[in-house]
Parts: sequence; C-alpha cells; structure tokens
Amino acid sequence: MKQQTTIHKTVLTVSNLMVRRGPFTLRIPRLELAAGRVACVVGANGSGKTTLLEVIMGLLTATKGVVEISGRPLTTIATHPYLKRFTGFLPDDEAWIIPELTADEYVSLLSVAYRRAGVEHDPGEEARSLAKSLDFNAIDQQLGSLSHGNRRKIQLITAMMHRPRFLVVDELRNGLDPIAIRQAEDLLRIYQAKGGAILAATHDLWWAERFADDIIMIKNGRVILQATTTAIVAEAGSVEAKFMELYK
Repeated sequence: MKQQTTIHKTVLTVSNLMVRRGPFTLRIPRLELAAGRVACVVGANGSGKTTLLEVIMGLLTATKGVVEISGRPLTTIATHPYLKRFTGFLPDDEAWIIPELTADEYVSLLSVAYRRAGVEHDPGEEARSLAKSLDFNAIDQQLGSLSHGNRRKIQLITAMMHRPRFLVVDELRNGLDPIAIRQAEDLLRIYQAKGGAILAATHDLWWAERFADDIIMIKNGRVILQATTTAIVAEAGSVEAKFMELYK
C-alpha cells in the first residue's frame, strides 16, 4: 500500500521540452512532480524514457524548453552545484562506477564533491547508514570485483547519501535480488514519507502500478498518457491493460 504524504511544493517542472537525438525527437509539453510524490515513466524500448531522465539530470541539452528543479532552471553551468546538492541519480548502467576504487574510496570521493556543492551533513556517515539498510558489506572491495547486485547497491547508496530532495531512478530493480529489492523499496518509501520526490523509469508495469502515485506513458517520444495510478486502474483495471490499449 502506498504511504500518504503531504505535497509541499513542486520539485520538478518540465515545460515545452524538445530533445533531438539523431532521428529521434522527444517532446514533453508539460510535466510536474511535487514533493512527496512518486511518478513512473513507462514505455517500450526506445520510447524516450532514459532520454527524459538524462535531460533532467543535465546530461543532455534540450533543443528547446525548460527544466526546473525547485524553481531553478537548468540552463547554465552555474546551476549544476545546485543540481548536485538537491538531486540524486540512479542510472541503469555502470558507466559512473570507477572499477579501480574500493566502495569506501568511491563514497569518500563523492562525499567531497557533495560537500563542495553545499551539503551540510556528513555524506559518508549517511552512506554507512544506507549500506546497513541494504546489507551491503563489501565496503573494502574494489567496485570492479563486486557482483552486479552489489554494484547496484553502491549506486543507490551514492545517489541518496547527500539526502537529495529529488531522486531520479532508472530501472531500480535491475540486478537486485528479491530481498535487496524490498530493502531498496523500503528506503525509497522512507525517503518519500519525508517529502522526497521520485521520478522513476521502468519497463515493469506491475511495479509501476504498485509503487507510483502518477504514471507518465511515453510512445515514440510523445506523452500518450499522464494520470494518477488510481485513476488509470479505476478506468482500465490495471496500468498494463491501459498500456496495451494505447500501444496497439
């Protein structure tokens, strides 16, 4: 059952967004996400889910349109320290991992970056707490030697160790065993209950229905549905049924 949380303010605003990647174009007329809400972006392979996340994280530059985090547009490099301080990112690949470093060294490196961005608490201490919650016991091992599941855990730890207001997640469950999935979901529910906002991309429609307050459905770079999960289930019976209907 989803926890009820209080909406305090808008954390993410996307307006008239257009992104071109070769022959592919993503268009998002309007998207908002409030504190304490979870929105899942769903769509087939190549629909534009990861492109949307990468633009929001400042990894891709939009052709036009505006992305705002807590009211600040991500239009200049000067906004990036703010982005680092208030946003966490769990990508669906391991390109961010530095395999030669131990998990402890990786955490220490990112702690310095987060502190320089203005984080006031000790990110390393927060990382140790998160590691305990995820039963991550490989802190002294090189990242390149870890299993895929443990590398996924350290990615989640480093995405949350600076206590971001907004968390962007690409395929949370990939590489995690059932116990780790439950532990990760519990962490995100606690985060949400404290007012954190989560935007998650996933192929797993059952998980999106169970986990998200809002669904954003994308097809060929276009939003074909944006509604609360409750409304979709009431109208179609399930998120999967509505997905199959709109993807015909």
